[in-house]
Formats: sequence, C-alpha cells, structure tokens
Amino acid sequence: MLVGLLYRNHFSVFNLFRNFYIRRVPTNHLLVSLCATTTPRPDIFWWNSSIMDCFRNREVEKACQLFEEMPHRNLVTWNCMITGYMQSGRMVDAQRVFDSMPQRNVVSWTALMTGYLQSGQVEKARHLFDKIPERNIVCWNSMISGYINNGLIEKARKLFDEMPSRNKASWSIMVSGYIRQKQLDDAMSLFNGSPFRPTSLCNALLSGYVQLGCIKEAEDLFAMMDTKDAISWNSMITCYSQARKMEHARKIFDEMPEKDVISWTAIIHGYLQNGNVKHASCLFGEMPNRDVMSWNTMMNGLMQNDMFDDALILFSKMPSRDIVSWNTILQGYVQKNDMFNARRWFESMPQRSETSWNTLISGYQNEESLAIFCDMMKEGFKPDQVTLAVILSICASLVALGWGRMIHLFVVRTGFEHDKLVNSSLICMYSGSGLVEDSKQVFDGMSNRDTIAWNAMIAAHAHHGFAKEALELYKAMVKGGFHPDHVTFLNLLLACCHKGLIYDGCQLFITMQQEWKLVPKAEHFSVVVDLLGRSGFVDQAYKFTEKLPIDLQTNAWETLLSSCRVHENLELGELAAKRVFTGEHFDGGTHVLLSNIYATKGKWSEASQLRSLMKEHGLKKETACSWIEVKGSIFSFVSNDKSNPEVERLCREFNRLYVMLEQTSWFNWL
Repeated sequence: MLVGLLYRNHFSVFNLFRNFYIRRVPTNHLLVSLCATTTPRPDIFWWNSSIMDCFRNREVEKACQLFEEMPHRNLVTWNCMITGYMQSGRMVDAQRVFDSMPQRNVVSWTALMTGYLQSGQVEKARHLFDKIPERNIVCWNSMISGYINNGLIEKARKLFDEMPSRNKASWSIMVSGYIRQKQLDDAMSLFNGSPFRPTSLCNALLSGYVQLGCIKEAEDLFAMMDTKDAISWNSMITCYSQARKMEHARKIFDEMPEKDVISWTAIIHGYLQNGNVKHASCLFGEMPNRDVMSWNTMMNGLMQNDMFDDALILFSKMPSRDIVSWNTILQGYVQKNDMFNARRWFESMPQRSETSWNTLISGYQNEESLAIFCDMMKEGFKPDQVTLAVILSICASLVALGWGRMIHLFVVRTGFEHDKLVNSSLICMYSGSGLVEDSKQVFDGMSNRDTIAWNAMIAAHAHHGFAKEALELYKAMVKGGFHPDHVTFLNLLLACCHKGLIYDGCQLFITMQQEWKLVPKAEHFSVVVDLLGRSGFVDQAYKFTEKLPIDLQTNAWETLLSSCRVHENLELGELAAKRVFTGEHFDGGTHVLLSNIYATKGKWSEASQLRSLMKEHGLKKETACSWIEVKGSIFSFVSNDKSNPEVERLCREFNRLYVMLEQTSWFNWL
C-alpha cells in the first residue's frame, strides 16, 4: 500500500483526505498514509467538494464544521453552503449565510431564490429576483419555473413576456407550465408563436399531451416533427401504453431507428401496466443491456400484478441493487399488509432513505407510526413533505391532537410552513380533531394554494355540518381560477347530504358533469342516493340506482338499504338487499341492516333466519372502535371492552358523572 502511495497524483491525495475526514479516521492513520507523498495539503477544491459531500449525506453539522475550519474561502464555498442549506430545507440558515457573504454573484442570488421558491415562499423569492444586480437568463427561467411550480401561471406568463431575451429552455418551461395547468389552447398558442422549433420544445408539448391523455394531438405533433430523438419515440410508447393500445405502442417500439435502455423499459412498463406479464417478461429477457431501473420496473410491475413472490425471486437475481430496489420490496410487503415482514425487511436494508421510513410509517397507520417517526428523527433523517403529510394524516385518523400540534411546531421550525401539501395535511388534522377554526387559520395563512388545499378546507366544513360555508368556499375556489376535481364535488355532495340540501346537491351533481366534464365515480352516485334517501325520496333513490352502470351499483344499493332502514321501507329494502347479495358481497353489516328492517316490521321469523344465515357463513358486523389521546398516549376501546386495567375505576367515574348530570335541570330538560 505504501509503495502505491509513492505514486499518488494530486487527485488521489484529494480523495484520500476527503474520505478520511468524512469517515473520522484518526489523524495518525492519515499521516501514515501520506508519509510517502510530497503532495501539498488539501486545496480549496477539496474543502468545497467535501462540504457538498456532507450535505449530500445529510451530515449538515459536519458541513458546517468544515466551513468553519477552512483556512480561506472563495465565492464557490459560500455558494456551496447556500445550496446545501437550501437542499436541506434550512432556509433560515441559507439566508444567514447569504447575508454574511463578503461578495455575491448571480449564482448566490439564484440559489437562495430557488430555495424560497421550492419552499413555497414566492413573495420572498420575487423580492430577491428584483434585487439581483445583473440577471442572466438562468435567473429568469428559475423564477418563471418557480411561479409555475407554485400554481401561479399568470405571473409566470407575465414574467415570460417581460424577458429581455429567451432561450429554448424558456419556451419549453412556459409551454410545459401551461400543460401542467391543463391549458392546452394557451400551450399550443405559445408553441406556435415560438421563433424556433427545436426538438426539445416539441418534446415538451408532446410530453404534455401524453400526460393529459390527448392521443390525437400527440399523434399529429409526432407526425409533423422534422427531427425525432429517443425522447420523442419513448413519449409515444408511453402515450399508447397509458391508453391501453399496446399494439400501437409495440409498433412504435419496433419502428424506432435506435432503442436505448429507456425505450426497452418504457415498453416493458406498458405491458406490465396493462396486465400482460408474459410479453413484459419476454422483452425483459431480450433486452441487450439492463440497468438497475429496468430491473426495478420489472420487479414493481410483478408486484402490481399480484406476483409478489416472483418479484422477490427477481430481486434475488439482480446483479446490483440500489435503494429503490429495496424500497420496492418494502412497499410490496406494506401493500400486502404484512407489517411483520415489512419491519424485518426494513431492519435488514443495507441503507435507508426518507422513502424507506415514509413507506414503513404509512404502513402501520396507528400509534406505532408515531414511534417510527421518532426513530427516524433519532437516526438523523430529515422528514420531508411526504413524511409530514403522512404523519399528520395518522394524527388526524387517531385524533391525536397533542401529536398534531407538536408536528405543526416542527413544520414551522423546519421551514415547511409554506409547503402546500403539508398545509393541506394540517388542515385535515385540525378538522379531524374538530377544530375547524384552526383549520381556517392554516388555510388563511397560506401564501399560495392549490386544489388540494381548497378541497381540504371544503371537506373540513362539510364533515362538520357547515354546508353553507362549504358552498361559499367552492364559489371562491372557482372565482380564484382553480379547477375543482372529483374530490371537490364529493365533499360538496356530502355537505349537502348532511344538511338535506337536495336542490343544491342535485345541481352540483349536474354541474360536475356538464360544466367541468367530470365523470362521476361510484362514491358520487352513492352520496346522491344518500341525499335522496335521507330526504325521504326513497323511491326516486331506487330509480336512480337502477339506472347506474352495473359495476357502480353495489355501494349505491348498500346506501339505499340504509335509507330503507331509517324510513322503514321493507319492500324496497328487500329489493336493495337482493341486489347487494347478487353482487356476491357478503358483508355482515348489510345483513344486520336487513335483519333490523324485518325486526322493525315485526317479522321476527325472517330476522331470525337472516341471523342464522350470518352464523352459517361466519359473517359478523365489524366492531366499531373508538380511541382517545391522553398525555401523548393513544388508548383504544370497543363496546364492552374490559381489557384496560383501569376499566373498573373508569366505570365508577362514569356512573358518578351520570348521577351528577341526572341531578341537573339541564339533563332533565334533555
């Protein structure tokens, strides 16, 4: 080893220094390794590269230590610190470094501006943009892209029009932005107004057509392109695959002048997406070169087609694996709800990412998720937007308000308070805990909103009986230029259903189809049936359900059966129950509903027969469960539950409270 060190060049020693420093190898070992070389001490290139390595490895504090220990710094050093802090989500630290810089260049300004844009702080980013002494085209493109990513397409276009000069990337960014907002006419108009038609710009429009499922437009654009590259051909393969036209996708694949790994992977993914595992496997076997992404695609496709064991076999055959490979199998265990083996797999992983932790947290969906979240923090992983959204969702389902508030404080401290996904999750968390006003405070504090945030706020009001407020929010949403989706209308229909607003509900059901071109799903039909049934229009609900497509009827019949129970309509109740049972849906709750209708009408023999049938088939009504958070711990219980060691003391306390209430005039009035 020492002989080899005699011939080290400058970069060999640079790598040695960096690796020894980052791994915290004792200094005497480092000196021994360098004793035979005359290469000078690490230069500034070494220091800057080591800082960025630390940030990439999430070793933020170590990067800070390196920065403090540097004998001298250059402009690149300061920019590395800003970029590292920005990528770590620590915008306060990034701003502090920026303010301390002895001098700045356009890269410094653009890096900080990009960080604010990524964290949703658009106004701060624009303030920085306006202060940049000498803007280049990268600054302009970054600001436009930031506006688009934050849903501010009008501001993006205004800035685009103000640009002193534009390059190909400028046009591609703006065209892609219009497509993301589903504004195809504007995208096509801008495309037609471009002074040049590079392949990259055509691909931007083509990719947009593919994402939105506009097959005819994609075909026409592909046909008129003078020059097509691999991206163009691959986009068309994806286009036909998504449209379930695999014969067209295969034709495009076969006609390709040159196929790259992505082309092979795209056609394999298409077959897997459409359930044709045999063709996918054949093509995978024929691939001249496979990369890890190809293996991962094949493995994930097998799992999506309920072939988890085959996916495990494929994993064992992989020549090399990355973190995605391990996460794919982990996700497979979670999808199977096999949390025991999911946890074992997680523990055996050679390395983990934020995605690994997020997958495991989302799999438990109970108080265990909160414990894993704490473990994630202890091991030095920084929760991202997905982590926070998942954990807040779990807090909402557990009504763990204490935990939710702690997570909210963490969100503010780590700079995620402007993130749209996190804010939407906070709205749902507070709403799930019954604190609609707190949800409103989060919503009102959002500097920019998207459809998800509006949906969360509408749902918060709908689920707590504030139908009028939910409808007003919908009007404000549309007025603000946001496009309602299936979730929007489902929440609005629920709001109308809970308040008996039959006219408003029916109008909304028509509006979603005629004005917004949204095809109702099974859940929308069920809510309409519930709306009619709750209002006493059981006959109309029955006729409405009969006209639905067969594959969308089951939930609607179950909903109608519940209405028949409330209104004691035995005749329609029996018809609805038969339709449910015809669909081979053996649910204990449905049998109990029909049995209760019989009992209400005094038909005890029929009710008894139905209960016997349930026993014969081993059917039981799912037991409801309640839970409560006390001092950060979650306690769950069911009817007649005596598992809690304090159950006797709890019962005595409840009896005492009951007696106290019974003695008050208020209780007697009730």
